[in-house]
Amino acid sequence: MKFNLKEFDFKSLTAGQIILAAVLAVLAVCLLGAIALAVYFFMMSRELPSTEELKNYKYKMPTMIYDRNGKQIAELGEERRYPVTLDKIPENLQNAVVAVEDARFYEHGGVDMMGIMRAFVTNIRAGRVVEGGSTLTQQLVKILYLTPEKKLKRKVKEQILAYKIDKALSKKEILLMYLNQVYFGRGAYGVQAAAQNYFGKDVADLTLAECAMIAGIPKAPGIYAPHLGLEKSIKRRNHVLYRMAEVGYITEAQYKEAAREMPVIVDKVPPKNLLAGYFVDYVKKYLSASENLEDIDNSGMAIYTTLDLDMQMKAEEAVKDNLLELSEQTGYYGPVAKFLTENGDLSKQLKMDKTYLAELEFEKALVTKVTQSVAYITTLSEESELRIEDCRWARPAEGKGGRLNNFSDIFHDNDIIYVKKKNGRYRLVQDPPLEGAILSVSPSDGGIYAMVGGFDYRRSMFNRAYQAKRQAGSLLKPIVYSAALENGMDMMSQVLDAPIEKQINDEGEVWKPKNSSGEYFGNTTLKDALTHSRNLVTIKLAEQVGIGKIIDLARKFGLEGEMPRELAVSIGSGSVTLQEMVYAFSVFPNMGVRYKPYFVTKIVYPDGKLVKEFAPSDSIPVIKDSTAQIITDTLINVVDHGTGRRALAIPRVVGGKTGTTNDSKDTWFVGFMSDLVSGSWVGFDDFKALPRGASGSNAALPQWVRYTGKVYTKFGRKMFPVAKDVSYFRVDAETKQITDGYSDEFTFEPYDRPMSITE
Repeated sequence: MKFNLKEFDFKSLTAGQIILAAVLAVLAVCLLGAIALAVYFFMMSRELPSTEELKNYKYKMPTMIYDRNGKQIAELGEERRYPVTLDKIPENLQNAVVAVEDARFYEHGGVDMMGIMRAFVTNIRAGRVVEGGSTLTQQLVKILYLTPEKKLKRKVKEQILAYKIDKALSKKEILLMYLNQVYFGRGAYGVQAAAQNYFGKDVADLTLAECAMIAGIPKAPGIYAPHLGLEKSIKRRNHVLYRMAEVGYITEAQYKEAAREMPVIVDKVPPKNLLAGYFVDYVKKYLSASENLEDIDNSGMAIYTTLDLDMQMKAEEAVKDNLLELSEQTGYYGPVAKFLTENGDLSKQLKMDKTYLAELEFEKALVTKVTQSVAYITTLSEESELRIEDCRWARPAEGKGGRLNNFSDIFHDNDIIYVKKKNGRYRLVQDPPLEGAILSVSPSDGGIYAMVGGFDYRRSMFNRAYQAKRQAGSLLKPIVYSAALENGMDMMSQVLDAPIEKQINDEGEVWKPKNSSGEYFGNTTLKDALTHSRNLVTIKLAEQVGIGKIIDLARKFGLEGEMPRELAVSIGSGSVTLQEMVYAFSVFPNMGVRYKPYFVTKIVYPDGKLVKEFAPSDSIPVIKDSTAQIITDTLINVVDHGTGRRALAIPRVVGGKTGTTNDSKDTWFVGFMSDLVSGSWVGFDDFKALPRGASGSNAALPQWVRYTGKVYTKFGRKMFPVAKDVSYFRVDAETKQITDGYSDEFTFEPYDRPMSITE
């Protein structure tokens, strides 16, 4: 039968039928609404993390890096958070947070409908939002997973997840997560960091008043943090105390006593340790590449290393002091900037923008007037002057040598310069254009004690201790002489020190190498040639041994850079890093073997569980132990009588070798005691030549001495090891031959052969 609405007689319906129809329609709409709402909530739930994920939640925590003695080198990470267990958090702090943020926390199921209604009524009466209805559980959800935006979808998700969390975790577990996670201002995340940043103590040691003050901060850290406005913070603290008394957590007498307490806030947040920047960066890069560790900064792990923080700080000081001194030898490189009135406020332009220079007590100054012998200056604090007798070093860097005689040669009005005040007088200083590096290691296992990759990590993150490939110069010569010994020669073998001419291409171009002194010395023993770094003997020696054998041995020493098969390689034309050369030299005091760089000893999870333990590499054989001892003996002679004499300032038996490349573009010194090998490099990043006369002995070696002179006492007087097949024979000074006859002039020299009974 076909139904026609137009023909239906509505008047025939009774009142009861109409009411029933209306009720059914309303029920149908409600059912459809409920179904739609259920579907909506179900879809929202699918977008939320599981409660299992929350049970295993890992806090974003700073990673700590420690040295070999357990001293903290660096605290990494974006958030300063130190999670603690609930037993370490005072009950007063737990109760304070509950009282002021969610008094019915222990009664509701994650979402407090009574609290929502109460807040609704309160806000209606006030005509504005003065109270929120969010529970602590909802606040935790918002902190962990959601954005603070006020949208219906976000609020629904928040309530669903809060309900699920309340069913999955205990109230104490939820409270603990909140207390370890929430932001308290001043860079502090969690109550332990807040206690340290505001009161300089552990959270367990907080007083009732201090607990209340910390509990009052999360509502608005930008307003209630005590370092921003103590009066508002105290008012908020007292409100928290009042709520604690109102809820019954403290007595009225306790409330009044705590409300009278005057808080003592620490002046400054304890700074994060961010020391040894080059080394920390080196460790992070290694762990990211070799261990596939992600987000190392915020993992909360403890990374233990071989670094000695005291030695590291001494190495950094040595590089800075040496480069500052050398900077004055290179001359003055000009003003920092020019002040123009249209540039704005002078005080802004005189404000120090380079922290690493401010730490050295550098100040910016404006040159206001220049005369021959006096330059008048203005700093942020005063008007003063520079006297030329304090600035004689400041000749123009691109000019000829000599001393500054007229300030007009370097200054103009409105120059902005760096100055430093000492004994009441200012003198001109400059940010050194040079760079330097130091690497210090243990020869017995390859452990790194100190690594400095430049003047300051904040100025340049490029690590010249292992990333810079530079020409080795004479630093390579001990490897050449090692190759000679490995191929049957001895240190008393003689080579003619005389001019060399080699045609190097079809165009007839001739290579005419020279000794650094420009002199020739005739027949010369290998010992004298290495001691005095004679280029011509080294080249002829390389020709006798074979450049291929020398390069092959250099690879065994660990040198990986480019080394063309040409004689110039023997005097250091190849590319090396400081790290390669330091580990190469470790072969000599270590009886012919070396180790790979070793710098991380173990990694530990925040809960104390060991992630991984690291060990030194297996030893890598390089040369015979007899060769190592004989070269060591000769390198000690380099310090005693040769180019390394400045190292005699160290009251220990020291061996080492200087290195200087053409035009002094690179200067080196690598020196060693029996249990410490350290290398030093100085040069310009752009391969510009150092001032005329600069060399490894007066540029890099002083840097090494500055460092080693402050750390050698950490090591004993252990003697260099000896090889069983090395014997010392009396050698005639004139003939350079072993002799048992009478001679006024003789030395005892080591040979790779055991001494017979008759000898």
